[in-house]
Amino acid sequence: MKKEEIQDQMSDSMEYDTPEMQQAYEEGRHAGYLDEHRLRLKEHRVFRKRQLKLLALSGFLAVVCIVLTVLLVHEIRKNEIKGNPVDVETLAGKIKFDAPTDMTDLVRENYVAYLKKAYVLFGTYPDCSYFKVVSGVKRDDYDFENDFYTKEGKAYMNYYPDGKKAGRVAIDVSEYQETIDWAQVKASGVEIAIIRAGFRGYGEEGKIKKDAYFDANMKGATEAGLEVGTYFFTEAVNYDEGVEEANLVLKMVKPYKVKQPIIIDTEKIEAEGVRANNISVADRTEALRGFCETIEKAGYTPMIYASTYWFVSALDLSVLGKYEFWLAAYDTPQFPYHVEGWQYASDGTVPGITGNVDLNVWLR
Repeated sequence: MKKEEIQDQMSDSMEYDTPEMQQAYEEGRHAGYLDEHRLRLKEHRVFRKRQLKLLALSGFLAVVCIVLTVLLVHEIRKNEIKGNPVDVETLAGKIKFDAPTDMTDLVRENYVAYLKKAYVLFGTYPDCSYFKVVSGVKRDDYDFENDFYTKEGKAYMNYYPDGKKAGRVAIDVSEYQETIDWAQVKASGVEIAIIRAGFRGYGEEGKIKKDAYFDANMKGATEAGLEVGTYFFTEAVNYDEGVEEANLVLKMVKPYKVKQPIIIDTEKIEAEGVRANNISVADRTEALRGFCETIEKAGYTPMIYASTYWFVSALDLSVLGKYEFWLAAYDTPQFPYHVEGWQYASDGTVPGITGNVDLNVWLR
């Protein structure tokens, strides 16, 4: 029963000696109602003030997010030429998170997640470089963290979406591995061999040289029942040199049944006299385009090998994105584009090969 109902019943049953006592009771009762009403009004005002403060804080944080986004987009649009990352010091000086501590972490986490949808980040935010994801280049939905692993009883990593094998084991070799027992390699579970055809030397002249073990490896791997492809380490600095490298490889592979791609290997090399390290993105892109177009016209599948950073910083993928990619990444890849091969280790061991060898999951 409510308080008011109890009071009404009490007032109905009570008898007062005089009208004055009755009047005094009624006045006291009315005063009590007024005090309770005032108390409720006060509590309502406090509650409304708290609501308004929370609303103001939410509005402030929303404005902060909008301003940060506008600042970032403005800075990045000034640096969208491929190979020219956004100036980190400029961004770090402008983008600050001055919200309360618990909100700062949440805003930062959401903001970085947004950035990764549109940019490839190198480093930890905000001390990182930003490269715009190129539109129109095919994406893959690989879960590198969970679907790539070495199954119990197996020697090599592979791709297992939904627990079912969907990739193949590949190695890439050159004269550095010297003589290889390909029968042992095959028996260990390797299915594909990518064999170096040759390389262009350093220095201004940039002479092309054939890999000393190319023919032995091509014959040995093919006879052992492996599918073969081949790669060429490029130091080409223009379109014509890329064509020259491709034509040499095409002559070398004529005697062999090449089922896998013919690949151009582009890297930054830390050595003196390297001729292609400091050429422009446009020149390097043209060199690779010359190679890939020549391979494609000859009826083979061209492919590009590079690291994550080299792909996004040193190549114009709006031009080269239509070709197949072979990615070198020795940690879990953070790569937004399609991948047909993933080189996950450079220090692998394979029966029949002396020393270390590169290991790959092949996705084609």
